[in-house]
Amino acid sequence: MANVRSYQTGKHLEAFVLLVIALEPLHGAAVIGQLKSILPPLWTVDDGQVYRLLRRLESQGSVASTWVTEDTGAPIRVYRLTDQGRVLLDEWHEDIALRIQSLQTFVKLWSKSRSDTPPPASTDAARDGSRGDYTIPTKSRPDV
Repeated sequence: MANVRSYQTGKHLEAFVLLVIALEPLHGAAVIGQLKSILPPLWTVDDGQVYRLLRRLESQGSVASTWVTEDTGAPIRVYRLTDQGRVLLDEWHEDIALRIQSLQTFVKLWSKSRSDTPPPASTDAARDGSRGDYTIPTKSRPDV
């Protein structure tokens, strides 16, 4: 059986929480439900971490909450994004867009490194006949 790896939302949890609240005001359990529905199945969402994050975002002024009472059931705390939260969400967007660009560059270069084409023979590369590997001549190595 293959090992299944799971990923925690970690440092981007804040961005995703702000995003789902920007789409519509939600109570904590609904935020968690949205996160679980939009994130890849291998990502784990820690409910307690989400609630702690909501409290921190509220104390920082990025989200505001109000208690909503219905005719039945317990009151629920509904969170909405503030203007400060929109600024923070925009900062996350800029950061993530830059990371995506960097990661796309990595994937492109990784794919290039995995091609089956051997490096071109040149006067600067010496071929090791015993293994068929290319070695870099001493003259092109930086001084140590």
